[in-house]
Amino acid sequence: METINDRIESLVNEKFNGNKAAFASSIGLGPTALSNYLGNKRRSKPSVDMVAKIVKTLDVDAKWLLIGEQSANNHVSTQGDYSPASVNGDAINTVGEVELLKEQVKHMEELLAEKERLIRVYEKMMEGRK
Repeated sequence: METINDRIESLVNEKFNGNKAAFASSIGLGPTALSNYLGNKRRSKPSVDMVAKIVKTLDVDAKWLLIGEQSANNHVSTQGDYSPASVNGDAINTVGEVELLKEQVKHMEELLAEKERLIRVYEKMMEGRK
């Protein structure tokens, strides 16, 4: 069964003609660190940060890299509105999404108010100890 390490190795071979140092440099990894992932003995699993760098830098299909299956669109989208007021990278355009965000904001405000109340209680307790 092919592993993520095998797929990384195939990227090195396909995109860098087997040049591991060039691959490592392209994703901001030291050449010796790459041996932890591609070595024949103990192959560590790559970190999320490393996978993200590979996907972004080399424009690799994330689903393929992670599990060996092609995504339906076979491309990592960098289009769309990725502001905090968006859902899944698409601009909010339905009433339901807006209402959901309003509920989430209300809940966060309630949590914040409760934390502020607890801080005041704690401060009063500490003043009483002085």
